[in-house]
Amino acid sequence: MLVALFNDQFVDMVGETSKEEWYLKNKSGLLRCPVCHNKVIPKCGTKKTWHFAHHSFEECDGYHEGETHYHLLGKKGLYKWLTYINEKSILEYYLRDIQQRPDLFLQKQQHAIEFQCATVTPDDLRKRITGYQSQNIDSDWIFGMKRIKQKGPDLYYIQSSDLSAAKKDSDGHLYLNYYCPLKEQFLLLRNIIPLSQKKVVAHGYAFSTKKCCDVQWLSRTFKNSKTHNVNHKVLWKKQKNTWRTTAFKNTSPAVMYMKKVLYFNHHSLTLFPSIAGIPTPDFYHIETSPYLWQTYILFLIEKLPISLFSENVIEKEFQRLLHKRILQTRDFPYMKESWRDAIKNYLSFLVNHQLLDKVSERTYRKLQHVHYPKTLDEALRLDEIFSEKS
Repeated sequence: MLVALFNDQFVDMVGETSKEEWYLKNKSGLLRCPVCHNKVIPKCGTKKTWHFAHHSFEECDGYHEGETHYHLLGKKGLYKWLTYINEKSILEYYLRDIQQRPDLFLQKQQHAIEFQCATVTPDDLRKRITGYQSQNIDSDWIFGMKRIKQKGPDLYYIQSSDLSAAKKDSDGHLYLNYYCPLKEQFLLLRNIIPLSQKKVVAHGYAFSTKKCCDVQWLSRTFKNSKTHNVNHKVLWKKQKNTWRTTAFKNTSPAVMYMKKVLYFNHHSLTLFPSIAGIPTPDFYHIETSPYLWQTYILFLIEKLPISLFSENVIEKEFQRLLHKRILQTRDFPYMKESWRDAIKNYLSFLVNHQLLDKVSERTYRKLQHVHYPKTLDEALRLDEIFSEKS
């Protein structure tokens, strides 16, 4: 931790206090943890960012030992950035009512900022975000740059848990923010489209901290260029090709289930309909690859005994597969939408492409049969045509 109490006054490790001065304060025995008020000692070595550590391993609700050098450096760097842009922030401010301690807290705006370097579970993330919301505090997660790798133009690998902290911009696109304390640089990831659990297509914008002139940069949108949009289409089409050519060796529960379902109905998963595997709005709320769950919706529609059907029928079947853990969803604490919206938006997509007719708010009529390609060449050709239409 970077903050302690000395003579009941807050002191921190981001100022100009020397090692000798810290050791003198330590000898007085008056350096205390701001949360549990137990003794802390200054760590002023050469290998790790200077920080405070608890003298004993007694439990403290607000602090957890073992912060990495990178995390400490990141908190320091973000604090200095906020100071540089004239934003008054408090390091490691303890919110006693919810027993949470954001890395940085803008008290005037009631805005918490977390610099996340370690993996956090979706449940813990939701608990922390909900805790802030219960106090009417806005929050933002900034992830360490070590958690992301660029693999090509607009193609990134991120930690799967990071995506849960994504927010939607004013255009309805997902965004995340990354920060490198070593380079003092932000990477703002915009218009994120997940391709798999860890692989995403996105527009990445790198800026030094000196060019990010206010906190609103954390939610800033940028005008998308034609090059970015073309890259998105190319990368999505490439991913669809990968789904087709690797389905036979994938052994995930969803793939094995769909293989079995299609096999007993004289279809191959490799030759799934080209109208499936589409990045429709909110598709990412279902973590299972869209070619699988969208193909299953098409299969269900084909097997219905009558042309009219309710959205409830589809949802009920999906709930069954979710309960059996055949399908998986993603949790996005900042969003009100869910996997049900993913289904609704895909059905709307089928309406727009004249496969269905919308009779009422949740009722549809089947207009034509689903076409399954006969060969891989035909499937790839139809994918190409569909990519141009989408």
